[in-house]
Amino acid sequence: MATFTPHDSTLDERTRKAWSAYREDLAELQGRAYDAAEAESWDRLQERLQDIEADRAALHTGGDHDG
Repeated sequence: MATFTPHDSTLDERTRKAWSAYREDLAELQGRAYDAAEAESWDRLQERLQDIEADRAALHTGGDHDG
């Protein structure tokens, strides 16, 4: 028997927006300014992606995530 996982396009959209925000944060920067901002932007992106994945896991298990 095949098992299907629920899919939520809202979470996919949040993922796209998180990546877009990361790219936009760095788009106009060069050199040292880019280097200084990139690590912080990357950390912020990773936090957003972790929240989204926690929400996705909660959706699949029927639980709630307070992220």
